[in-house]
Amino acid sequence: MQTANASRCLVLAFVAFWVALASTAHPVRGEEDWRNLYLDAKPVLNVRHRFEFVDQDGRSSNAKANTLRTRAGLETGRFYGLGVGFDVEWIEAIGSEKFNNTINGKTQYPVVADPDDEQINQLYIVSENTLPDSLFKLGRQRIIWDNARFIGNVGFRQNEQTFDAFRGIVTAVPDTALEYVYLDEVRRVFGTDSPVGDFGLNSHGMRAQYSGFEPVIITPFALLLDYDPGSQDGLDSQSYGVLLGGSRSLDDHWAILYEGSLAYQEDYADNPSDFDLWYYRIEPGVAYDGIKVKAGYEVLEGDGTNAFQTPLATLHKFNGLTDQFLTTPPDGLEDLYLSLAAPLPGQGWLSDLTFKAGYHQYWAEKGGSHYGWEWDAGVFKKIAVGFGTFNLGVQYASYDADNFSSDTDKLWLTLQFQISPKPLRDYLDGGGDGPS
Repeated sequence: MQTANASRCLVLAFVAFWVALASTAHPVRGEEDWRNLYLDAKPVLNVRHRFEFVDQDGRSSNAKANTLRTRAGLETGRFYGLGVGFDVEWIEAIGSEKFNNTINGKTQYPVVADPDDEQINQLYIVSENTLPDSLFKLGRQRIIWDNARFIGNVGFRQNEQTFDAFRGIVTAVPDTALEYVYLDEVRRVFGTDSPVGDFGLNSHGMRAQYSGFEPVIITPFALLLDYDPGSQDGLDSQSYGVLLGGSRSLDDHWAILYEGSLAYQEDYADNPSDFDLWYYRIEPGVAYDGIKVKAGYEVLEGDGTNAFQTPLATLHKFNGLTDQFLTTPPDGLEDLYLSLAAPLPGQGWLSDLTFKAGYHQYWAEKGGSHYGWEWDAGVFKKIAVGFGTFNLGVQYASYDADNFSSDTDKLWLTLQFQISPKPLRDYLDGGGDGPS
C-alpha cells in the first residue's frame, strides 16, 4: 500500500512541475477594462421536466416520478483573467410523490433518486491565463474527466454531482494538457437532506492529455481517493490508468472509431481491505454519414469480497440505463455491449430526430455467472430557437435478471430548455434579441 508520505511527494512533484511550466516568460498583459466582468457575463438557465416510470420486480407499486429541475446562475467575464461563476438549483416533485426518492420513506416504490432540494450547485473563482497557458478554478464546481468513467457530474439526474475542489490545468507544452485536482467534498445527487448527500474527501487527481500522436489522444491519470475517516473507508482507493481514443476518416462518408482504457486499483488510506484489481474497456466502432455503430467489452475485476469501483463516475453512462451496477458486485462485472446512434429521416416537426439503442449482456468476472441482459432504445429531438435550445426525449430500458438483481423496466419522457450563453454586450450592441 502506498504511504501518505509517498502520495504527498507525488502530488508536490506534479505541482512543482506544473508551476514551473506556467511561470515561463511571456509578454506582460496590456491594460484591461473592469467592465468586461459584466459586459462578457453569460447567464445560466437550464429547466428540465422529466417523467420517469419504473416497474421493478419485488416492489408492490410502480414508480411514477414527475419532477421539475430549474438551474439558474451567471458566469462573469474576465478582468486580468479573473472571474467568478455560480448557479443554484431547485428540484420539485409535481403532484404526489409516487416514488422512492431515497429520503421520503416510500419503499413500496422503486427508487428514483430525484428528491426535492434547493442548493448552490456551483460557486467558484476562476483564473484564466492570469498565468500564461493556465486555467485555475477554486470552489464548488462541475468536473468531468474524459468519458466520465472516473470523475463525472451524473448529469442525467435532476440534481447533478458537483465538487468542492481546486482544479488547475496548464497547456504550456505543445499538444499537452496537465491537470491537478484536489477534492475536498463531493455533493452527490441525493440532495442536502440525505445522510449520504455529501461526503468529505482529502483526495487528489492527476491527469495528462497528449494529442500529438494523431489520430490517437493519450490520457494517463492517477486518482487517489481518501474519504473522511469513518464515512466511506471501504471506498478509499488509488487508481492509475490510461485512456486512448480517437477516430479516423476513410473518405467523405466512412470513419472508424476507437476507444480503449486500462486501469489498476488497490486499497489506499483507511481502507481496511487489501486488494489489487484491474479494469479494462475496448470500444471499436464505425461511422457512416452520421450513423454510429459501436461494440464494446468492459471488465471490472472482483475477488469475491472487493471489486473495482468508480464511486465518483457518471455511472448512468455505463453498464446499462436501468442502473443495476452502480456498485460493482463483489465478483466483478463483464459487460459485452452494442450501441447505435442514427439520424432519422423526416421533415417539419419530424426533422432533426435521433434514434439511439443499446444491448448488454452481463457476467460475473469471477466465476462467470450470468447476471442478466438489458436493452434500451430512445428517440431525441433538438429544437434551436434564437435564445436557446429545447431538447425532447422518449427513452425505454428493460433489464432481464438471471443471477443478479431483479427484472426492471424504465421509461423516461424528458423536456429540457437551455438558454444560449450570450454575453451581455451582444444585447447592448444589438447582436441579439434583448429581454422582452
